[in-house]
Amino acid sequence: MKISYILNKDHNNLNLIRLILASMVIVGHSAILNGGSNYWVDPITYFFSFAASGPWAVNLFFFISGLVVTNSLINNRKPLQFVVARLFRIMPAFAFVVILSACLIGPIVSRFPINQYFNISTTYTYITENLLFQVYYNLPGVFENNFYKNAVNGSLWTLAYEMSCYVILLAVFLIVRNKGKVFYNVILGLIILEGFSPYKFIFNWLGTNPEINLLPAAFALGSLLAINADEIKIDRFSVLGVMLIYYFFRTSGYANLFFNIASSITILYISSNKYFNFYRPKYDVSFGVYLWGFIVQQTLYHYTGKIYVGWHCVLSIVISFVLAYITHFLIEKPGINLGKKLAPFTNTVL
Repeated sequence: MKISYILNKDHNNLNLIRLILASMVIVGHSAILNGGSNYWVDPITYFFSFAASGPWAVNLFFFISGLVVTNSLINNRKPLQFVVARLFRIMPAFAFVVILSACLIGPIVSRFPINQYFNISTTYTYITENLLFQVYYNLPGVFENNFYKNAVNGSLWTLAYEMSCYVILLAVFLIVRNKGKVFYNVILGLIILEGFSPYKFIFNWLGTNPEINLLPAAFALGSLLAINADEIKIDRFSVLGVMLIYYFFRTSGYANLFFNIASSITILYISSNKYFNFYRPKYDVSFGVYLWGFIVQQTLYHYTGKIYVGWHCVLSIVISFVLAYITHFLIEKPGINLGKKLAPFTNTVL
């Protein structure tokens, strides 16, 4: 079936895929934040020694984001509406979690008395820096005795890179919007190819950490599929093909990259399967689960200390789901609706 068919929201179950990926980030952080155990192995690492659940899930998040966001932009061709939609999709829930972390959770778990806690400047630095996507991890006296010390919400770092991808996508759209698909394909192809190169020319500022420098390629792959949605088909033979390519390179230095590409194509195919579509989450709370997961895990360790990793993981997922649903109804949904109300004022077509 063509990508354009899969991108119809009635023909895919990407919401469930995202929910699973958000849970996998919690799974990946469990041993790191709770402490390891002889009876626990990261499920992705168990089968693929070069990968881990957290980075793998984040990479697939970026792929899906590139796919659906690019599809929205090229179909609507309304840059201002694109900006407003992205801001009101991300910022309300993001700001809510950041502010609540600093103003409620922080003073409860901090070793400092509440008056002293709110008199320390870093309490407010945590809010302002994070809301400007300048990731700041520490709150005064918070999680100082945890297994993974001081970091309040270590998952927030990805949002700065995702916002950067949105900005780059919009810039590319504004530059080549009337020049045909070939220009998009060349630019996106170069970004993907850079993922294979040991020398980074476009994103050399990202450094050498593969958890970070492979994210542009993941987003670009999703964008590339969206741009060519009417020409590209995905079926079981496509999935088999990318899996065979990964298998051929599984012992090379490109194993992680080919694994991510194979995983991306596979989850897209799975998301369109009629049996997988049997259960569709009524609400998309995956972003909330992602935002809450790390701080829930840190708070859980603060009160329980080291427990069996599996229990730490399950409890964290359950609590994060509950908080995500609350955040969705109180913050996310009203924010998204407000963004839609502003749509008529951002109706410029370029």
